[in-house]
Amino acid sequence: MSQCEDWKKLPLRYPGLIVSGTSARGTVKIKGKWYRLRILCPQFPQLQNARLELHQPHQNKFVRLSNEDLQPDWTLHDVMDNLQQLLQKHSELPLNDHWNNETPTGNIYQEIASIYAPEKYHLQLNDACSRVRFSKFALNEKHYLQVELPTLRVSEHSLPDCFVWEEQLQKYNKLAAMVQQFQKYLEDLQQFYDNFTDIDELCYVVQPTAPISTKHNWRLFVLRERVYIKLVITDPFAPIASMSLRIIGPTQAVEELRRTLSDGLRDWDAELDIHKNLLRIFDLCYFPMPPGSGWIGSGDEPIATDQQFCNICYAYHLDQGEIPIVSCDNPQCTLIYHASCLKEWFNTLTDGRDFLSVSFGACPFCKTKLSTSFAELLEN
Repeated sequence: MSQCEDWKKLPLRYPGLIVSGTSARGTVKIKGKWYRLRILCPQFPQLQNARLELHQPHQNKFVRLSNEDLQPDWTLHDVMDNLQQLLQKHSELPLNDHWNNETPTGNIYQEIASIYAPEKYHLQLNDACSRVRFSKFALNEKHYLQVELPTLRVSEHSLPDCFVWEEQLQKYNKLAAMVQQFQKYLEDLQQFYDNFTDIDELCYVVQPTAPISTKHNWRLFVLRERVYIKLVITDPFAPIASMSLRIIGPTQAVEELRRTLSDGLRDWDAELDIHKNLLRIFDLCYFPMPPGSGWIGSGDEPIATDQQFCNICYAYHLDQGEIPIVSCDNPQCTLIYHASCLKEWFNTLTDGRDFLSVSFGACPFCKTKLSTSFAELLEN
């Protein structure tokens, strides 16, 4: 293997290093300690004309290793293995050359090293030490938290969009306290996520489109052909108390189902999750499953498994993931539309009108009078 190929494989041995030409830089963990390095090694792995600088975590300084610090027969790998001993006998040099183009991080670096806990989460620090990301939390591997340094501004997170988490997390002036609170949120939100688990696994969820994110606080899933249930949870800390359930479909088809739901909510069983309560309310053994799952439906008649395209725009998925779910009230008309397409169609009608939150118009094809709440369909 050539010297160049060996050098390019350096990040495999020391994850966190970024190689460019004959130089490398980054933040790595060696023998349980974190180091921020800058390396120039044109004769890799030999140390002729090599230059290596280490960041001082307590100060905005680097130390530059000299030949006197090194053994004659050492390679770069020997230097990396002995960084702790080398740091103890270095001479400090201020970082004021062409490598210095980053914002100092001060004691943040030390704090990041102190909260490294691989059994609880995965920690990643970018090369400039300006951003730290925590991911693969033990409580839920899909979750993540990204914080800008040294300001401790939350730039990304995986918690539900229905709550302003950034303001709460940024009340803490220590990174360790912020991460601890994030983990506490994951514990408190376990019921919120558990209530969606069976729905995601045992129902035909049509929106949000896959992959469903930990940030979503709603689901739209099939109850029967052309009839859907929309579940929205507005307070993730009180999922049952804050949930709203809406049945969407042709007026005649859903009128009785809405009464059944209203009666069933009065007898809600607090010992059961949302999915099991809905099965009990609608007297079902199961909800329809996605096409291709081997499941045909919850009643005697199979549900349609083919994607039904919108009969206005002739597409299935729109840019935001919306699918056709609005049906004409005429039982003889089997066409279906995107809510946004139908709303735009209603806006072109001279006799279209709105009353409270309900819009009235006519089916684009059979001209049957059609009423629907676009706010209910389009807002999450």
